[in-house]
Amino acid sequence: MIIAKSKYPYYAVHQMHPLLPSEPKLDSLRPLAADVIGQAKDLAAHGMPHLRELLREALRPMNSYYTNKIEGQHTEPLLIERALQKDFSSKPGEARRQRIAIAHIVTERWGEETFPTFDSSVFFQGSVPQAIHRHLHDQLSPEDLLQIDDDGKEERITPGAWRDRGVKVASHIPPDPATLSDFMDEWHRGYRYARAGETAVIALMAAHHRLAWIHPFLDGNGRTARLHTHTGLSALGLTQGLWSPMRGFARDQTAYYEHLIAADQRRKGDYDRRGVLSEGGLVEFIAFCMNLCLDQIGFMHGMLQRQAFEARLAQMLAAEATKTDTRFLRTEAAQPLAYLATIKSMDRARFKAMTGLASRTADRALADLFKLGIVRSRTPKGPIELALSIKLFRYLFPRLWPEAEADTA
Repeated sequence: MIIAKSKYPYYAVHQMHPLLPSEPKLDSLRPLAADVIGQAKDLAAHGMPHLRELLREALRPMNSYYTNKIEGQHTEPLLIERALQKDFSSKPGEARRQRIAIAHIVTERWGEETFPTFDSSVFFQGSVPQAIHRHLHDQLSPEDLLQIDDDGKEERITPGAWRDRGVKVASHIPPDPATLSDFMDEWHRGYRYARAGETAVIALMAAHHRLAWIHPFLDGNGRTARLHTHTGLSALGLTQGLWSPMRGFARDQTAYYEHLIAADQRRKGDYDRRGVLSEGGLVEFIAFCMNLCLDQIGFMHGMLQRQAFEARLAQMLAAEATKTDTRFLRTEAAQPLAYLATIKSMDRARFKAMTGLASRTADRALADLFKLGIVRSRTPKGPIELALSIKLFRYLFPRLWPEAEADTA
């Protein structure tokens, strides 16, 4: 549907073009996309499979924290951990931010389970961001869904519903609300053939911008777009739960917004191709996103080197042994702990034997490892497993989540 006389500057789907860069520009982006794919595959091959499995869940609170920080609706890492235990603040605003954090964690997990593999003909249908938005907001309380509109009136966000009024985002005025279905259909047409490999990665980044540009919901557009991108990268088998672009977007938020805004601009003469919007701005946004992904992958490469991980375990044990509650910890436990990162579980007797400590000393050390939260067991005397806690991130994954390190120091 084209509105003949619209008061909005964008009302016809061709005004969103280009959805993908032209072939020469696309070809220039392929080496970067290939690098993302290659380095992501290398990261997934690291030799600590159980640690990788644990990280998938351990990093969800961090992803939630960072995507909500971009929106200015984040809460403290320890408050997220408490909310995961159903312990919510008595302060309404704080509790609301906790609920938003938990909603994101649950929706991220749901997205990965719902889209285990990548099918571009499905993944770029408008119903997918609708489903993400609905799942995210369905978990919030009725009060959480209330907001004040531009006229100062109270309005309610309807999960998964296209917006029914005009909005302004900074200097950008998104399309006429009467044409949103048309724009989302065109969004699907533009990316549905990006089935795999480099083209799929490039299309995910381009689609991220164009979804934000359409701004199809009254609220929650940024979070929905980032969840869509995260889920797509996961479905392509690239994240393995070990990294997410959300951390990168938040850590370089100024550049993220600058590139979003640059890709909002209209084309700058004939050298900027034939679409209504700037092809150059879109290309730069895609390149920015892929370089951001490479930065996140590279950081985690360093975190998952087994020898380096064992060294950090030893440093943690030495530091915590100076505290009264865990004074029986010994650095000799670092090696069996690192080994636990490679297997699901280990018999207690074997673990203690691997430390090389005397029996009574090993018993006390193991008891303090449980206190520290670096190991757990399903039964009182059963096999032990490696465990991860936010409070240990400052030792095990330094600089990964600096805000959590400060929160738990």
